[in-house]
Amino acid sequence: MTVHITNIYNAWTAGIAPVAQHMVAKIGCQELGMNEFGLFLYEWNDEPSDVLNARFDGIIASLNAGDTVIIQSPSWHRHDWDQAFIDHLNIYPDIKKIIFIHDVLPFMFENYRPRLPKYIDYYNKADLLIVPSVKMYHFLRQNGLKEMPYVVQHFWDHLVNNLDYSITPQNNKVINFAGNANKFKFIRKWNNPRIKLQVFSDPKQSCPEQNLEIIGWKSDVVLLDTLRRTGGFGLLWDEDTYWAEYIKINASFKTSTYLASGMKCKKKVRQN
Repeated sequence: MTVHITNIYNAWTAGIAPVAQHMVAKIGCQELGMNEFGLFLYEWNDEPSDVLNARFDGIIASLNAGDTVIIQSPSWHRHDWDQAFIDHLNIYPDIKKIIFIHDVLPFMFENYRPRLPKYIDYYNKADLLIVPSVKMYHFLRQNGLKEMPYVVQHFWDHLVNNLDYSITPQNNKVINFAGNANKFKFIRKWNNPRIKLQVFSDPKQSCPEQNLEIIGWKSDVVLLDTLRRTGGFGLLWDEDTYWAEYIKINASFKTSTYLASGMKCKKKVRQN
């Protein structure tokens, strides 16, 4: 019996989602002996069913009866693509399907909220769920998820390469935020003469009058090194967002990123 795990490719480079998926797949394959199912990310809304099925056959070519497949979710394809993929696994008997929930898009984005029943239907096709918290499992149950076995992730691991441990992050009056500058209102409103806000997002922008610097997106290796050298604190979220409540029941990859660099973390920020 082989355990397979999905991993997205051709995803946007300036984002956390592909970094998290690649880390999970790397740990699963190199340390736990799993086999990777590479999912090439693409858009083809009118893809014929025979072409789609041929694509799926190529992805799962190494699948055998009785195997287990861990699907990292979301795959960032269309939702009907995900539904078709998990159904396609059933061409072999006794396949165990595990959905590893990284994010629940209808809870992250307001315009996705009406799609929640479809996501619940998708999760119901799994034999087991990996969820970030017990609260997340109960939230899904309250919205139609059937009772099923589940494993709580609790916390992200974070692989570290070539980090200079001779440098100790200093307790500077700097708040670092590894997030999209366009999504968070507090960034635009920042104006604190005592504490500098550094945002790892594109496009780069310096606003000395606001004590704000948007220093651009960094790859994971460079980000860890920069955070370690910068010091200060790492910020997880701001209360003034649609998904502020969601973050409280989800496992934030930012937490592990900050801690891996050696920094301290702040859950949220308020400005008076």
